[in-house]
Amino acid sequence: MDSCVFSYYICESNIEIEELKCAHKFGKYSVQVDARTPLLYAHNDNSECIIFGYAVNVFTSECDSLAENILSCCSDFSEVIEFEKSLGGKYVILYRHETQYYVLGDATCSIPVFYNINGEFACTSNQHYLVEQYNYLPDREFQSIREASDISQAMPFDITQYREIKQLLPNHYLSINERRAVRFVNSDQKQTFLSVEEATELTLPMIETICGFYKRRFEIHCPITSGRDSRVVLAFLADCGDEVHCYTIKHTEHHEDTQDIVIPRLLCAKNNIPYEQIQDVTVSKNLKEEMDQLLGANSYSLRTLCIAQTIHEHYGSGAIITGDIIGQVGKCSLHRDIPLCFATPNYFRCKLHNYSDGAKKQLGLWIKEINNSGEHVNIFDLFSIENRLGRWAAQENLIYNSIGQKYLNVFNSRSIIYLWTAVNRKDRKKSKIHIILIKKINPKLLDTPFEHESIITRISKLNGMIYLLSSYVKYLRDQMKFKKEKAYEKDDSYS
Repeated sequence: MDSCVFSYYICESNIEIEELKCAHKFGKYSVQVDARTPLLYAHNDNSECIIFGYAVNVFTSECDSLAENILSCCSDFSEVIEFEKSLGGKYVILYRHETQYYVLGDATCSIPVFYNINGEFACTSNQHYLVEQYNYLPDREFQSIREASDISQAMPFDITQYREIKQLLPNHYLSINERRAVRFVNSDQKQTFLSVEEATELTLPMIETICGFYKRRFEIHCPITSGRDSRVVLAFLADCGDEVHCYTIKHTEHHEDTQDIVIPRLLCAKNNIPYEQIQDVTVSKNLKEEMDQLLGANSYSLRTLCIAQTIHEHYGSGAIITGDIIGQVGKCSLHRDIPLCFATPNYFRCKLHNYSDGAKKQLGLWIKEINNSGEHVNIFDLFSIENRLGRWAAQENLIYNSIGQKYLNVFNSRSIIYLWTAVNRKDRKKSKIHIILIKKINPKLLDTPFEHESIITRISKLNGMIYLLSSYVKYLRDQMKFKKEKAYEKDDSYS
């Protein structure tokens, strides 16, 4: 297995971690990082700043002096939060002002931030480092929540199966001195709606800046499906010509007439874009043993590892550019236009694919935190950003990071995301942001049709109330299937 990427460990003790070869001092703390990811550092009389990962100012394209810029522009951490809104990329910011220490993730916390809440402080991209270092054991209550969903699904709110370990969510920073996460507000007044045209006009140059930033650094690979999200990413990358390479993974369940196989091939052929289909690889026994040791046995999705390793064996020297965010926020794919009055713990548990009362309780606490904060960004969007991207996508990122595969998103900037949340959901659910961006950047890509949805899917999306009902029906169906499989596993263990 190749060395890790986007991986770090912060603590006061000088603990040696095999995968993290580079050590740095940060005030009274030791910061260990992998050797493959850049780190920017600056200091003055009162403050220090480290930016770990890849960050770019989406308005100015500045990237090499961002740590110095933070110290020259910001007199306290509240100003660092404001400064970070102008950044895009995949990064973690560490900031010290006198004796106060803080950690701030990127817009979706795409590099995970795990931290312990008692004992000697430590913070890391991989919770298993904390488990091994401090001999933590799963908490009975939280473990029951973990076991009430598939391992590929995320835990609710900021909990892990260990009571001592929490995960930092987007729209929060970690106050190291207080050992707690603090929510900050993106909009403290009723949001003024933007038209789709206004939002795309404002965000287009920012996306181009992030794309250009990545193109200058990496060999670019773009995964293509029959859908809209990957088409927007391709629109921004296609002007690279031969510098961008598109691919589709042909999974075992795919057939020659599967839309995700047919449409990408047609799209790239019509536009003279290099393209190939690749087959799923088999995860070797050695790789699984290495991942068990690094992440913890039975604590990650083997399916995700298979996909990540398939990509890594073909494109490990380059960077994969994805577009999850434009699906989650740009077209409200999880919630569409469900009325706000149905934004309840019960509904969000449904979207979390968890079948425990404990998950519902945690989601109630998450909603209460938002209501007490004065935040006015739509709570459906906040769920997509914080729980879907900040937790589900982050745990996928952890697997890619652990095998050394660079996995990046061209929309990962607070300035982009929260302009999209200002567009009416009725417009977003129709993929209007997607279509207008493609029209502005590469309209020829619209000549190839998108996927055709089944009649059942089309009916489920007719309006918010039907979609809400469909979501609950699917949840109940999956719950029965999940319980049946669990019962079978239990019976089989006794046989």
